[in-house]
Amino acid sequence: MPSGSSLDKHSATKRPSCWSVSRSLDANVVVEIGMPSTAILIGNASYVNANDLSCCRDDVLAMRELLEATSRFDKIIDCIDLDADSMRDAVRNALPPEEKQNEVFFFFSGHGAQIESEFYYCGTKFEYKRPNETGVSHSDLHGLFRAASPTTLVVVIDACYSGTPLVKQELPPPPLVKDGFRNVFQFSSSMNDQTSMGGVPLSDYTRAFIEASIRKTEGAIYYTDLSNTLRDNFLQNDGQTPFFVYQGTGRETLVDDAKTLDGFRARMTAHLNLPDTGVHDTSTEDVSASDGASNSQAPVDARSPMQLILAAEEKIGSPTQMKDLIGRLFDGLKARLGAPQFTELFDTEVSERSRYTEPTSEEFMIRVLSRENRPDRLVTAEIKLEKRRANPWASASAGIIAAINQDYTEHFNLELNCSLERAQLTISLTPKFRILKRLVLVVSCAPSLEHCYVFEVVVKHPRTDWDAFSTDGEEVVKRWYKLEWDAETASLIDKVYDGLISAVKNHIGETTQRLTDG
Repeated sequence: MPSGSSLDKHSATKRPSCWSVSRSLDANVVVEIGMPSTAILIGNASYVNANDLSCCRDDVLAMRELLEATSRFDKIIDCIDLDADSMRDAVRNALPPEEKQNEVFFFFSGHGAQIESEFYYCGTKFEYKRPNETGVSHSDLHGLFRAASPTTLVVVIDACYSGTPLVKQELPPPPLVKDGFRNVFQFSSSMNDQTSMGGVPLSDYTRAFIEASIRKTEGAIYYTDLSNTLRDNFLQNDGQTPFFVYQGTGRETLVDDAKTLDGFRARMTAHLNLPDTGVHDTSTEDVSASDGASNSQAPVDARSPMQLILAAEEKIGSPTQMKDLIGRLFDGLKARLGAPQFTELFDTEVSERSRYTEPTSEEFMIRVLSRENRPDRLVTAEIKLEKRRANPWASASAGIIAAINQDYTEHFNLELNCSLERAQLTISLTPKFRILKRLVLVVSCAPSLEHCYVFEVVVKHPRTDWDAFSTDGEEVVKRWYKLEWDAETASLIDKVYDGLISAVKNHIGETTQRLTDG
């Protein structure tokens, strides 16, 4: 696993099954008597027939810490790497039929699949030709929750194609739905025709959910607060649009007092390089001062400015280290892909560039790099909004809301400013048969003083003519990594290689299945 891809507190342990922690509810918290609250968190990071998603494991650990910090749940059950049968069992075991629930909080991070009109949570052995056996449909999961009759149901889905309506009614349902749910909140990371971006250490959407949860430092944090913040965070992201379902009073809370999350907020602020809110974890501070006053300041680093600068200098890479790291990565990938693979179906072409020339990676790189806290501009990554020239006739015909959205357009700027001989590696698999599509892997390296960012994209390109392919296509794999300069590259090479091979196998399988079905 690349450096920095796990939360430090848990990085030494991989938990392959479910475990739980019991929480006693505060005596002042008013809930329906005898009705517990249960959280079920599932992260599928390792897949047999698809590319692995290492961030999903860390997504679950971060969400667990958040929910533990609220002290609102009697049980928090987290599960890593479950097949479909185990996923269903985990929900059934957590929600016994004789135990009605005050609140059920369900979180899933992993692969999702949209097949016809149904969304599937992909188990670790998911197969597109057997989705109901190897995945859990949205409808089936809905039924398992319904059996527990929770007063409030919260579903957070960080998966591709997850924007499927949970409450399928044309009109808003009444406050109390017979044999259903009183209050429902669904937070989906994308629309049902979009992919969701991974990341290091957390996926983009889970990271944004955590940020939204700790934004407020005073007062209650309502679930509607989270959806509003998430909408704004992804407002300029055309490739990923969160989807929300809401049925409730608007008074349902993640936590009644934001100060309850102070300790968690401080840890996440430091770990994810978030803007400092001024709230620090004081759980380990000495409050036994002689004057009886508690110390409200976070521990101060006693090192001098020169010592701090020298310590930072040791982490900065050199042109030689940059050249060596990228060389090991690119040469390792070329060696792995140089072995015969699908030679009867595809011709392989490998090329390298000293600049960023592949349009399929450009926006992905800019969106990631533009929000990273980098102390340099070795790579320029900017999103600029430009006000469009007013067109009163277009505004009148588009309507008020549409007209507002048409006021600005995005301009992306990606430039490699430093000298770099090898910036981008492209591996194209061009099919020998016209029934197949072209698959293109693009691996891009973006150096920063302290880290090297690596971006991996696999796109499937359909034909636009008998012997031509579209420049756009369907994104099959989209991941990014942040490496230390002395990091080993073997595990990353394996991950990228496996991602491409899985994409090819899935494409062949989907094509042959379609031909079989007629």
